[in-house]
Amino acid sequence: MDTIEEPGGTYFYQGNANVTPEELFWLIFAENQANHLGVSAETAATILAGQPLIPKRKVLGASGSRTSIASKVARRIFQDARFPDGMRVETSIGMGKTRVTNKIGAAVGRAVPYVGYAQAMMIFGVVARETRNKYNLITRPKDRIAWTYF
Repeated sequence: MDTIEEPGGTYFYQGNANVTPEELFWLIFAENQANHLGVSAETAATILAGQPLIPKRKVLGASGSRTSIASKVARRIFQDARFPDGMRVETSIGMGKTRVTNKIGAAVGRAVPYVGYAQAMMIFGVVARETRNKYNLITRPKDRIAWTYF
């Protein structure tokens, strides 16, 4: 590990001299975030694919409605496949609005952004835990973080 305690209560980390404990924490956080960047790109793509960006054709009673790339692709893949026994699934279409559907493609397409949000939360938790562990490994006992919830 490239860390040595410097005189005056500062640290040396990855070529950075005279680093305060706060700066050390953010350097480690940025390093851990960069290590998970590939997964973060997938997460961002999943969230963006689920956003209603594509205008739908105008039908009676639907003014200016939009659909997402994920919804269009899922509907094309699953075509007219339906849940068995006439089962209907309630799906979220954003901002507290829900719709009931029995088509698998519609349910999958509407769930895509929530998968991305779940991934983002998991990645943030992993990055925070790794940052805390490495920071506490490097710093003096008085500078350590005593987080118990992750």
